[in-house]
Amino acid sequence: MRPAELGDNGRMKRAAALVLSALAVTGASAVAGCSQVADTAKSAASNAASQVAATAKAEASKALASAASQASASAAAAASKLDVNTASRADLVTTLQSAGVPADKSGSLADGIIAGRPYTPATVVSKVSDQLANANIDVASIVRIVTGLVAA
Repeated sequence: MRPAELGDNGRMKRAAALVLSALAVTGASAVAGCSQVADTAKSAASNAASQVAATAKAEASKALASAASQASASAAAAASKLDVNTASRADLVTTLQSAGVPADKSGSLADGIIAGRPYTPATVVSKVSDQLANANIDVASIVRIVTGLVAA
């Protein structure tokens, strides 16, 4: 276009100012929209982080409860075992008979177990098993007996 068609210089300045003003409003709206998107993203990230933290806390609580339960069960199992090094003859006889050893053999086997003291955790199973096997005690009874004994 030629300058004569656009009119005087004042019109061009006003048109340029209007165009610039429209661009400024459009740019401000775009920036405001970006700000809202950024705020929404921040909020979503914060919510996601809170959910992850809550889930991790719940999983950690479950793991601790499970570990405590297992430790308690292990302690109970150890407490229920008979210490072969300190058990009385009567306790040994009762343990042997409850595992299926006949009454006529349980007294002499208890005496043999007491005579074999001291036992260590490494030798309790083999030494007691040998004594029971030599007395012709069946394998299932031997297993029940030795799994109920501990050498502390």
